Amino acid sequence: MSISESLKKRIQTAILFGIPVLFLVFFNDWTRIILLSLITILASWEFLSLCYKQENKFVFIVPSMLITCTLLYFAIYKYEPVQYFLWLSIGFNILLLLDLFFLKKVLLTKAPWLSSVLYTSLPLCLLISTKGEGRLASLLIGILLLIWTSDIGAYFSGKNFGRNKLMPSISPGKTWEGFLGAGVLSLLAAYLISLYFSDFSLVQWLGIALAVWLFGSAGDLVESQLKRKLQIKDSGNILPGHGGILDRFDGFYFCIPFVLAYIYFI
Repeated sequence: MSISESLKKRIQTAILFGIPVLFLVFFNDWTRIILLSLITILASWEFLSLCYKQENKFVFIVPSMLITCTLLYFAIYKYEPVQYFLWLSIGFNILLLLDLFFLKKVLLTKAPWLSSVLYTSLPLCLLISTKGEGRLASLLIGILLLIWTSDIGAYFSGKNFGRNKLMPSISPGKTWEGFLGAGVLSLLAAYLISLYFSDFSLVQWLGIALAVWLFGSAGDLVESQLKRKLQIKDSGNILPGHGGILDRFDGFYFCIPFVLAYIYFI
């Protein structure tokens, strides 16, 4: 496929899927819950399908998906119990970071039925549970804007100034210059977001931006490590030209537990 054809496909997908997503994000809390629930189920299914390719894969996939659906139920209708799992989610993500930088064992593939729940489902359910505090709109919109801003900053900084590779063995295209550019643009975006969303102060939005930048970038590397282990380029093809759900939302769901920990405890 030529560059122009690839770009055309990416633009078509962005329009086809982007407009409904924007509607779900901005309309009301129930449309946001629908969007996050869809992402949760699709991301879990995609992760499990990648890790279990043998004939008896449904023996592992079905119980894992049942756990995911149970978490969604509690997040939507009985949000308080889900918050008790925040430290579990943070601990698991820290373990994945230790594996990324030191162990190199790709722990996500060791028990995929459980990793799916902790890696993709639980963080998104934790975000859904904030609806009980009236913060779902500002958090979802704010985190998504910061993730997109970080990606834009990383792309243009890396393209124009990138010289020093960040983790060439995991993701050869990422550079330290792109990483720092993402951080600078994220902090600028946090200032603008604070002007429109008063649920959090400017200082709090800057803290959220730091968490999104650092852990969102780390989440992208964790997924790159997984894809390298599985010897695949994209996690799926549900979004033509953009890859799979995991490709598009890896940094988003990975940073959520750290953002919530900052809000609740710092």
